[in-house]
Amino acid sequence: IWGSGGALRSCPQPLAPGEWNAAEVRYRVQWRALEPALGRWREETVGGPPVVVGGTPTFSPYEIRVQAVNDAGKGPEPPVIVGYSGEDLPLVYPENVGVEILNSTSVRVRWSLAGAPRDLRGHLRGFRVGGD
Repeated sequence: IWGSGGALRSCPQPLAPGEWNAAEVRYRVQWRALEPALGRWREETVGGPPVVVGGTPTFSPYEIRVQAVNDAGKGPEPPVIVGYSGEDLPLVYPENVGVEILNSTSVRVRWSLAGAPRDLRGHLRGFRVGGD
């Protein structure tokens, strides 16, 4: 489960035809926002992955359930997992940048971030550093 720019995307592993137990299988995908308070469950039934839910706030947590459904009925009650809607470019930038020379081919760059953690709008994996 992942997102991109204001969308929540669920891509369940499809069941093999031998596990369908009926002629056709569909997927009942349910989701609800975790913050600011638990929202109401919403759902969509689809023939196959992925399921894309648009109009979600950037990098917000959701509870998500995916259940197989066919003409014979519903599959087992699914566990709830937590996923996040899409990330976006951060609104914060590095400050207090420092460089430590480790050897002739390596340096360590450290920084702090200005602004609130929510302004990261995703997981910070790093910043691109350029040099001459």
